[in-house]
Amino acid sequence: MNWVDKLRKLNKEFIICVGIDPILSNIQKLGTGLQEWCKIIIDSTAEHTDAYKFQLAYFEENGIEGLGILKASLEYLKSNYPDKIIIGDSKRSDIGTTATAYSNAMYDYWEFDVSTVNPYFGSDSIIPFAEKNGALIICKSSNNSSDEIQNLKINNVYIYEKVLEIVNNCNKSDNLGIVVGATYPEELKKIRSSNIDLPILIPGLGFQGGNFKSTIHASKGGFNILNSSRGICFPKDNFDSLSHYKQSVNESVVKFKKNIYEFN
Repeated sequence: MNWVDKLRKLNKEFIICVGIDPILSNIQKLGTGLQEWCKIIIDSTAEHTDAYKFQLAYFEENGIEGLGILKASLEYLKSNYPDKIIIGDSKRSDIGTTATAYSNAMYDYWEFDVSTVNPYFGSDSIIPFAEKNGALIICKSSNNSSDEIQNLKINNVYIYEKVLEIVNNCNKSDNLGIVVGATYPEELKKIRSSNIDLPILIPGLGFQGGNFKSTIHASKGGFNILNSSRGICFPKDNFDSLSHYKQSVNESVVKFKKNIYEFN
């Protein structure tokens, strides 16, 4: 069963995803360690979420120790909550045997259900992932400067639309999806209206300022993975105690869930 099959089994139009972004400076304020923090996030949110997205950069910046904690956290999640969809947010990209090596690492070693992929190299960077578990391809990202490239036009076609075309052409095994930011609801609506069957990972709700109402209305009609990372994991700057922090994280994911259902 690949990650798209898991989505279909859930049979939900909107799937809640907690992004695990272990920002060390914020974690240190809590008086706990990185591995314990990952467990806290998982245990405090598991009742209300169907997916987790691990941002590899924050683990990698802590060297070998950080990578060991990532491996341990993935094993903890799989052992205690085996039905969750696990996304590796690495945005890996290359060609040929290097792209194959990246896909082997993400799926054979880390054992993610699906990985994010940067499509800048074209289909050569996507196919090795599509031949294994699949991928979530960056299409229209949530950051402000995404317009600098993704909204350029070539022969009257936006770059993000060309990416979408490439993804559909590579989707022979029905295991590809795309990433579209909640901060661009017009593009999201345009993409969803012509790609009902393509799963979309939607970051940018919460800390980045994406609007729940416009995002829900724009993405209706297919499987959508709605992600919040810092908005759930670090809902405010200071906490009275670790138990207060756990409660705040739980309340944040519940609020996120309520916001989705309010406009669905």
